[in-house]
Amino acid sequence: MQNGVSRMQFDWFSAYVDSLLRELWDGHAYRDDDGDWPFRRGTAACWVAVRPYPRWRVEVFAHAASGVKQSARLLRELNEANSHLVEGRAYWRGGLVVVETSVEADQVNATSLSLACMAVASTADDLGVLLAAMYDGSTPYPAEIGA
Repeated sequence: MQNGVSRMQFDWFSAYVDSLLRELWDGHAYRDDDGDWPFRRGTAACWVAVRPYPRWRVEVFAHAASGVKQSARLLRELNEANSHLVEGRAYWRGGLVVVETSVEADQVNATSLSLACMAVASTADDLGVLLAAMYDGSTPYPAEIGA
């Protein structure tokens, strides 16, 4: 680790986040190859990650849509979506529409983590379906018929 972050600090904070997620997800939390905790909401692929740089936080992010070409119209749609978000942001990067928020380390608890996961996941699910349809992209997971 670098910038004054020790492996022990990182491991401790990660273990704390893991215990919160296991509690929130009825023991079903697991880490992927990147060390993040993946989860799904509808059509959105979501993750929880511990980030020590530039400040300690938990980041919750989701891929809402992929294969979406950047355009002024798309950016206006994202700007409009951002104007309605209480926390977090939605943006385009390299063909992906990403939704994310962060919880500062000293604010991380079961409630704040649950709220961050719900906000990002539901926004990504709603926004992804709309933008994929409007801009010839796709969502990470198919929409379920009748859902």
